[in-house]
Amino acid sequence: MHVVIRSVVVLVAGLWLAGCATGFPRASAPYEAADGLDGAAVLARSVAAHGGDLRTHSGDLNYASDGRWESLIQRIQPVVTDAGYRVTSETRYAPALGLHVIRSQGPTGTKQVVRRPGSIEVYRDGVRATDTETLRAAAMTTDAFELFHFGPSFLAARATQVTRMADADEDGQRYQRVRVEIAPGFGEAANDTVIAWFDARTHLLHRVHLTLNGFPTTQGAHVDTTMTGYRAFDGVMLPTRFHERVRGPLRINAHTWWVTGLDTGRGWQPGDVANGLFTGAAAPPATALP
Repeated sequence: MHVVIRSVVVLVAGLWLAGCATGFPRASAPYEAADGLDGAAVLARSVAAHGGDLRTHSGDLNYASDGRWESLIQRIQPVVTDAGYRVTSETRYAPALGLHVIRSQGPTGTKQVVRRPGSIEVYRDGVRATDTETLRAAAMTTDAFELFHFGPSFLAARATQVTRMADADEDGQRYQRVRVEIAPGFGEAANDTVIAWFDARTHLLHRVHLTLNGFPTTQGAHVDTTMTGYRAFDGVMLPTRFHERVRGPLRINAHTWWVTGLDTGRGWQPGDVANGLFTGAAAPPATALP
């Protein structure tokens, strides 16, 4: 039985690395919508609906989360998922500083990632990691989580080209779609592409479909994440439930997670999230959601 499982995993990993079985949607001519809005206008309207550009938010946003990794994605992408460490998390984000810190725990131990523009630090059980593979994977996943949790401000900050796509209907709801070319991409990628789905009524970000060029074993692959359960905190709209799927070169569910705590305005400083620890105002767990 173990031989059969290993053979299946090797086959799936080979398909993943081939990166061409289910391709990312090709770019096409801009869609001329009846509402007259181009892609940039749709994106700008969503930034406003989320509470404005977070780069101008002088405070801090803090959340706790819990989740579940599917077994197959752990087997074919063990470094990226790092599921032994990444199950529950406490995140501290200071958008005006560009400082995004995630402290995760799992059955193997504790991992803390400190992400700033152009730099990445990773600590496992308090010991700083130096290997390139770990750092590249952490940079890519941390950037992706900034998009998932904090929305269209991430796209507005990195967009090099924004194109309106045809609207889509799903479960009786209309979504306005925008293709955004970003640079830099996720992690160490020079560029990536994101197709963003915006709720036509609320203008909130519903789904992102993205390439992952920042890590060798994900190049050519693409995933989508759907965000729901929005709550307003300190004038910012934040989602609380997430479901990630691999869309190509194979189609599988990958990761489901949810926010368990959320608060803002603690006033923690960069030194409070340094050296693999949360100290001072960063240390208490995020306030539990009712």
